[in-house]
Amino acid sequence: MYLNVKQNYSLLLSALLSFPLLAAPQESVLLQWKWNGNQVLELNEYHDVLFRVGARSVVREDKNRVVLKTTKCDSQLCNVDAFFDTYIRFGKTEGPFRKDKEFQSNFIIYRNGKYEVSDEYVMPNLRSFPSFPETNVNSGDSWKIPAEESFDFPGDRIKVAVEPEYFYHGKSNWTYANYKGFSDKITYTYPIYYDSISKRKGAANVPNKIFGFARGTVFFNAEKGIPEYKEVKLSYTFILPDGTVQEANFHIHGVYSSRKSLNASEKEQFKENILQDLIVGYDPITGGKLSDEGEKDPAISVRSTEDGVTFSLDSILFDFNDSKLKPEAEETVKRIASILKKYPEREIRVSGHTDNIGKKDYNLKLSEDRAKSVLHSLVEQNGLDEKRISFRGYGDEKPVAPNDSEANRAKNRRVEITIVLD
Repeated sequence: MYLNVKQNYSLLLSALLSFPLLAAPQESVLLQWKWNGNQVLELNEYHDVLFRVGARSVVREDKNRVVLKTTKCDSQLCNVDAFFDTYIRFGKTEGPFRKDKEFQSNFIIYRNGKYEVSDEYVMPNLRSFPSFPETNVNSGDSWKIPAEESFDFPGDRIKVAVEPEYFYHGKSNWTYANYKGFSDKITYTYPIYYDSISKRKGAANVPNKIFGFARGTVFFNAEKGIPEYKEVKLSYTFILPDGTVQEANFHIHGVYSSRKSLNASEKEQFKENILQDLIVGYDPITGGKLSDEGEKDPAISVRSTEDGVTFSLDSILFDFNDSKLKPEAEETVKRIASILKKYPEREIRVSGHTDNIGKKDYNLKLSEDRAKSVLHSLVEQNGLDEKRISFRGYGDEKPVAPNDSEANRAKNRRVEITIVLD
């Protein structure tokens, strides 16, 4: 019998292809926040921002650093202390961020992501805290959970009820800059609409109408019970009582990291470790050198502060009324940079300070220019990542000693580099 092998092979292949190829099913998952007491969740957001009023527009880049510290947790919820720092730089530029504002908040977050915050606080927002159903979800499931958007304007706050629709996609890879992960992908959208014309007459700078939309993606680690990464696009249109139309558009990337909160003794030990790195032969018992071989830079002092551990650089590193670092100052900054590189996950803040002699505006600018000089040295000469460093000039706003003698005023003329611990 003649066997047509080619024909039979084609028939077999056709038969196999007639059966659907099934992907390996993903297990259902329960999405819950699994915070514990004494835990810190840090969120670093990077915003591309476009503001437009009529024909005028402003482009800038913002950075938000959000630190969330659980103070008490039970099976249902956690109480959270929150600290929000904002940073800006104008134009689509490379370079450091300028530290701008600070906010604090306290709120309750439930295991499903819903939160309650009192009216005295303006943060957080729902885009940082996805909400989940109480039951397991499978890839392709969707759900809606009512929430609230809050807008703060000078003299007034507007709250808008919204209802995000969430969609679960299963586990997926994500990448952003040098970060990457593999976790549960959730997308959401919601429209925003507010109209106060029929309700009350607002202030001149408070909108009568707000409309827009939010569209976001969150990668949530269901095993650890915390988010890893988010991407959000926001578009708002504000119509003021006089008919002025303002538009604001945001493209946001945010990376989350979790760690244990440091207590007072652990922070002190952190400082001691830095001193041992900074001073050869440092004796942590006496706070001095073990021998004459130890070298201590007279232009640097180290102390614990509210924010973390701070290096204070003496003003002798600059010429009088000048913001350019002296050549010998570069070696001092290099020594500090070698220590900062040991803590790549920590934020670094550079701040400039003056005494109270002279005009405030001049001192403020001089302090900011000196802070920028030190920052540029850290980045350009010593290779630190500029995304984790910010600067700000304070003038004479934050003295470390009374400005009542030349010796004390000399202490106030300084640049500080802070390793932020919380």
